[in-house]
Amino acid sequence: MTESLEEVQRRVRRQFRHGSPDAEDQTRIALYLQAVKGLNASVLAKLEWQPVEWLPYRFLHGQYYRELELSTLLGRATRWSSQPMIYMESGTLSMDLWSRTEAARYLPGFFEVDERFYSYMALSHAFMSVIRFLPLLPPHLDLESDAFLSAIKAIEDENGRQIQTQIRMLKELDGGLSRSERERVVDDQRQRVEASFAQLLGTLGQPPGAAIQGGGA
Repeated sequence: MTESLEEVQRRVRRQFRHGSPDAEDQTRIALYLQAVKGLNASVLAKLEWQPVEWLPYRFLHGQYYRELELSTLLGRATRWSSQPMIYMESGTLSMDLWSRTEAARYLPGFFEVDERFYSYMALSHAFMSVIRFLPLLPPHLDLESDAFLSAIKAIEDENGRQIQTQIRMLKELDGGLSRSERERVVDDQRQRVEASFAQLLGTLGQPPGAAIQGGGA
């Protein structure tokens, strides 16, 4: 039976109770986060070329460049594994992420303030609110003295700052949807991201080449 996100999180907390992730798990985490940020940046990039009201543009423009900056920072801070199977597994997880979140539907054409744009904003919010690693680590770790953990902290701190603006936008934009429809979209995107994140967490601490169960949406 596939573990729920809460079950996997409890197991990962037990696994990391004595220290930070090793090179294999750092690689898994870094590649997953870079896949998330690459997906987000691919969508946000097109907003640079279309008319958007100033306040949403300013927020999304800033988010776009922070995604690129933090992805680069994480890459420099990671102790990369020498195990080829880790990279194959991560490629599978990345493909599942794109499939599960239906990311390709947000790439063509310009955005309008409609269901598709609202759905993307809900997905972006889910990425930032669901995907969190620091709560899984023991509180005694010195985050600033470890380059990888420091990079993770920078990412999660930035996510925390952006979440408040995202919540405001999700409340103020209707995208032609009723309140119940907007709530359904937000809940659906959160479930998609939770399922993807649980898959990634399920690989942590496992031998290279362990089967990745599950699939698309």
